[in-house]
Amino acid sequence: MKKIILATWALGLFALTFTACNTGKDKSSDNDSSYTMEEKLEIARLAAVEEFEYEVVYEFKEGKAIVYFSDSVGFINPQGKLTVVPGVKEMQNFSLGLSAGKTNDGIPCFIDSTGKIVKTFPDFHSVYNFEADGITNFYHKNDKFGLMDKSFKEIIPAKYNQTSFYSNGFYIVEIGGKWGAVDKTDKVVIPFEYKSLGFMDEQGRIMASKDAGTGFIDRNAKVIIPLTFYNLFPFSENRTKFLDEASNKYGVIDQQGKILLAPTYDLMDGLTNGMYTVSDFPKEDGNITKFGYLDSNGKLALPLQYLSASSFDKRGLALVSDSVGQFFIDRTGKRVEPKTELPALKMEGFNQGFAKMELMDGTIVYMDGYSRVLRKEDLFRLRGEYFK
Repeated sequence: MKKIILATWALGLFALTFTACNTGKDKSSDNDSSYTMEEKLEIARLAAVEEFEYEVVYEFKEGKAIVYFSDSVGFINPQGKLTVVPGVKEMQNFSLGLSAGKTNDGIPCFIDSTGKIVKTFPDFHSVYNFEADGITNFYHKNDKFGLMDKSFKEIIPAKYNQTSFYSNGFYIVEIGGKWGAVDKTDKVVIPFEYKSLGFMDEQGRIMASKDAGTGFIDRNAKVIIPLTFYNLFPFSENRTKFLDEASNKYGVIDQQGKILLAPTYDLMDGLTNGMYTVSDFPKEDGNITKFGYLDSNGKLALPLQYLSASSFDKRGLALVSDSVGQFFIDRTGKRVEPKTELPALKMEGFNQGFAKMELMDGTIVYMDGYSRVLRKEDLFRLRGEYFK
C-alpha cells in the first residue's frame, strides 16, 4: 500500500532567466563511474524520454519502468526495449514480478513481467502492488478494504473502511470511526481507539491522534512522542516539523520529542538532505514572500532572501531564484554554474540526481550534482555503457 504523502508547496521554477555560464564545452565528464545505480537508472529513464517522447516514464523498479504513450501503456527495460501491454489502461510499478493495474474496461488486474494479464478482479475497485511478504491490500466494490496473498486468496475479507499502511504482516486500518492495527490473521495488535493513524516508518514510528492531540507510537502502541501536538508530520532524517495552533507557525522536534526550534516560520518543507526550506509571509501588503534554509537542528543556514527555493539534492545543490532569474547554489549559498557553453533559458529542480534545463538554442540538457551537463547523446552513450 502506498504511504500517505503529505503535500508540500510546489515550485513554479520554470521562469525565463539568462544564467551566467562558463565557456567550456558541454560535457558529462570523464568520471562517469561516480554515478550511483539509482542515477544510472535515471539516465536510462531520461534516455527513453528523449528517444521516444513518452508521455510518462516511471522510475525503474525490478528492472522495468512503466511508460504511457498514444493511449497505450507498457514498460521498458534499462536498454529501452518496449513491451506493450494490450487491453490495459493503467499500471503501477512492478513488485515481486507483478504490476497492479486496470484493464481498458476499468477492471483491476495484475500483469506479469511478460506483459500478460494473469488475473482480473471484477468485484474490486482497485488492487495494489504486493509487499515483500507476498501480501497486498485491495479495495472491494463494497467500499471496504482487505488483504490477499500472491495466490490471490483473500486472507482478510473486505471489512475495513480506510487504511493507511500495510507491510510485513502489519495492517493499519479504520472501522467504526476508530483507527487501530491488525496482523495478517486479523488479530488486533493496536487497539481501535485512535482518531487517526498514519503509516509506519522505517524506524517503526506511527503518527497517531487522539482528542488531546497528535504524537507518535510504535507497533506495540507504546508512546514515543506524547500525543499533545496540534499537528505533526512524518519524520525525515530523525527530525520532524510541527505546527503550533496558537501562532500557526512551524517548529522542529527530534526523535525524542525535544523541541529544537520553537514555532517560528509560516512555511516549512520537510527535512531533505540535511536542510529545511522555510519562509515567512510578508508582514505588510505588497511585500514579497522570501525563502531560506535551516540546518537539521533548526538553525538558520541561509537567510530568507530567495523568491523561490527547491530542496537540496543529495550532492548539495538546490535551485533558487531572485529578481534577476534562476540559479543553482550549494549549501553555503555559493552560486554554482552549469558546465554549459550556452546560457540556460529554463531550469527545473533536481529529480533523482538530475536537473532539467533548456538552453538558449532550445536544446534540452540535464545537469548532475557535480554541475556536469548531459546532452541527449550523452544519455544514449551512458545507457549503452551501463546496461549492455
